[in-house]
Amino acid sequence: MLYQNTKSLPKVDKYGIRSKTESVILTCLRLAIKAALMKQLEKLPLVKELKIEIETLKQFIRLESELSILKEKNYCVFQEKLQEISKMTSGWIEHLQQKELNQKPLLT
Repeated sequence: MLYQNTKSLPKVDKYGIRSKTESVILTCLRLAIKAALMKQLEKLPLVKELKIEIETLKQFIRLESELSILKEKNYCVFQEKLQEISKMTSGWIEHLQQKELNQKPLLT
C-alpha cells in the first residue's frame, strides 16, 4: 500500500522521506526473518533491534502524515497495523526473556 502511493509523489518526497521509510520497512522485514531463523538464545538482541526499527517506522509514518505526504486515511491504517506489530514484537521479547530466565541455572 505504501509502495503504490509512492508513484504519485513529487521527487523530493519520493527520494527523501519516503525512501527512508521504505528502507526502515525493509530493515524490519530482514530483522524479523533473521530472528525467526536464529537459534533460541540468539533471537533476543535481534527482536529488540526489530522493536526499535518498528518504533522508528511509526515516527516516519507520523511525519509523512504531518507533512501531508501520506493521506489521513492511509495514516490511520498504517498506524493501526504498526500498533499491532509493535504489540506482537513486545510479546515476542517477553517470551524470549522468560525463556532466558528459565534456562539460567539458579545460584545457591
